[in-house]
Amino acid sequence: MNPLKYLILFISTASLLFGGALEDKIQNLIGDRFYLTNRNFIDRVFSNPNSFYDQQGNLQVRKVLQTLKANGLLPLKFKQPGTLRVSFEAQSSPLLLLKTIQSVLSLMGYSYVMVLEMEHKQDWSKATFGFSTEYALDPTLLGELFAKKGFDFSDVKRDDLQNWHYAFQVRTPKLANATTIIPTGHFRALKEISGEYWLDMAYSGKLSIIANPDWQPQISFFDSSLQMRDFIYEKNPTSKISVSIPDGVRFVKISDMQNPIVLKGGIKVLLESSKH
Repeated sequence: MNPLKYLILFISTASLLFGGALEDKIQNLIGDRFYLTNRNFIDRVFSNPNSFYDQQGNLQVRKVLQTLKANGLLPLKFKQPGTLRVSFEAQSSPLLLLKTIQSVLSLMGYSYVMVLEMEHKQDWSKATFGFSTEYALDPTLLGELFAKKGFDFSDVKRDDLQNWHYAFQVRTPKLANATTIIPTGHFRALKEISGEYWLDMAYSGKLSIIANPDWQPQISFFDSSLQMRDFIYEKNPTSKISVSIPDGVRFVKISDMQNPIVLKGGIKVLLESSKH
């Protein structure tokens, strides 16, 4: 076959495949009836299907959702109030996934939601939530907020308007309410009304913690996926403790082993780096 004809055939075939995957995703996200009703407009909006794929040929689901919403093609309102069921899945620990979901939902105004199911198989975690509402969650806003936490959409599926599934790829996670600690040469004052403090550690080294009144230290060490790496506690009340931060630790949780409220008045922390 003529090389030029072969290239044209290859490009045409690829475009058909790309367009087909895009069309299937659009139809899934907005529903068959809405899709058929608005088919001509959708064809115009997505007239350049290849622009919705990355260089590896992967469909950019977040871009598809943003385009649908920008053109009024993303119906989210129920016919009447009901139950919304949403699952979130990522290659992470259950704790990291739950804390990230709860932080995102809180930013969207959902302070109290019901966890219906929690699964963990090998390295994957999945959490399913239930909502009493008359709207589906805005997937474009979800994508934006999760991305700020280090979670990127890998796929979004809709069974129907009241049942959605989100899958994420995890970059460098950013834990809600965690304070980034770096070596500065002086103590940093922190105050958390719950008495539980999460630190985001950019360096290993020695961490010194001061509290007033005396407390019974309980310190947990986690990796970037919030898998616990180590745990220490001190039964004897003290005003100061110093601990070594091992390599591979990303997050540290500080609390009192008997009652976290003991630390609600605040603590001071100092990190001395072991890197020279």
